[in-house]
Amino acid sequence: IACGPVTAGVLPGKCPAFDVWGQTVNLASRMESTSRPSVVQISEAVFHAVSKHRGNCFVFDKPHTTVAKGFGTVTAYFIRFCLENPPKAVLLGLSLELAAGPF
Repeated sequence: IACGPVTAGVLPGKCPAFDVWGQTVNLASRMESTSRPSVVQISEAVFHAVSKHRGNCFVFDKPHTTVAKGFGTVTAYFIRFCLENPPKAVLLGLSLELAAGPF
């Protein structure tokens, strides 16, 4: 998972499709491809955005470095587990749309 600016648009064609592009999307892809199986890896920016909230319910491993193509060596974190459903304040702080049901 990564956070930051993206460019979004609709691709024309018989069946128009919505897509997003940018360095944030590329970094998120690298976080996924360099992670361990069944483990969520987040960028340093996401770690700081989430951990600054008092209601943070995530427990992270210690920071580590990984080599991300196009970015070089980056600092990342693995999410170990979540203590409970994330508080709404955390999700709102990340500008995420709230969905019905558990996280």
